[in-house]
Amino acid sequence: MIALVIYYRIIADNGVESRYPFLDESVVSFLNSVPVWLKMNLNYPRGIGEKLLLRLLAYKLGLHDAAALPKRAIQFGSRIARIENSKERSDA
Repeated sequence: MIALVIYYRIIADNGVESRYPFLDESVVSFLNSVPVWLKMNLNYPRGIGEKLLLRLLAYKLGLHDAAALPKRAIQFGSRIARIENSKERSDA
């Protein structure tokens, strides 16, 4: 959760408003009521078993490619870490 606060501050300092729909109280409450075996199954390969419920929903909504992508941390998913690293190298 500390990382979330840090990311929020960095984002806000750049004049952007961040949104975290999966941290909404009603979403968290609902997901806490769903059995773990419906949310994930690590017997499936990577890109399917983790975040299973979310992947099934994405597939049902027609987001077939996105449903099969492996999960990434926020800084890697947005590619911001790569951009920041390249800036640091060019500044040196």
